[in-house]
Amino acid sequence: MRGVAHNAWVRPSTSLPILALLLVLSSVGSASAQTRAAATDPTTTGVVAADPPATAETATAPTGDYRPNKTVSYAARLITRTGLYSRAGADKPKSVLAPWISDTGNSVELLVLDNTVLATGESWLKVRLPSRPNTASAWIRESNVILRKNAMRVEISLRRHLLRVFRSGHVVLRLGVALGAPSTPTPKGHFAVYQKIREVWWSPLGPWALHLTAHSNVLFEFAGGPGRVAIHGARGVLWAAAGTNPSHGCIRVPDPGIRRVAPLVSPGTPVDIVR
Repeated sequence: MRGVAHNAWVRPSTSLPILALLLVLSSVGSASAQTRAAATDPTTTGVVAADPPATAETATAPTGDYRPNKTVSYAARLITRTGLYSRAGADKPKSVLAPWISDTGNSVELLVLDNTVLATGESWLKVRLPSRPNTASAWIRESNVILRKNAMRVEISLRRHLLRVFRSGHVVLRLGVALGAPSTPTPKGHFAVYQKIREVWWSPLGPWALHLTAHSNVLFEFAGGPGRVAIHGARGVLWAAAGTNPSHGCIRVPDPGIRRVAPLVSPGTPVDIVR
């Protein structure tokens, strides 16, 4: 989509600046689809050595405010193993994040929540993490990522069973959706797309599954995974009409609808699930 802001990559300055198989799966489903949907957390816990120096891929970009708002956000694509810090400029990371997702090989791209430049001139980013709790975040060095400007945003209203996609603050798509059952509700919060999976033609998840950083607040393990929530299609045993509440917490979109949503979003796209 040439010329669209959400496809514009920005290279940062070194001195400046699901339910693991998705919650969507019912007790009946495809074993292979479940295996591929199990989103392994790429985080390795424990204190690790300091980040490696910035690579030659890092180039210069102007300093800016990367905090998300209603019209624009930024995604940070990791280009090396990256330390996760409790605050900008901390001495030791609390864990480390690989630049790819182990079970799919997809790049790790994280929503940027905030940024700051230290007195030393080093630029840091606060990012939303794809792990529990749903509010999990950490600070990372900007020199370890490539930034992408994003004009797209998704909002899901639980009360209205409505998914809306915004571009630069304007609605470009509205779809009715099915949501979590009363015993396994879809969680509210400020999330992001974690990875976008093209499903096989026979998958009950439909043609696309958009894994989120969100996790169920009720199911802490599901089919061997961490209880990750996703936006996905609905067919076969997972078919559900818009306005209903049959899922384990995922957002089910009829197949024609998810085919319209998937091309508009990418990893790091903000997803706000509201009342």
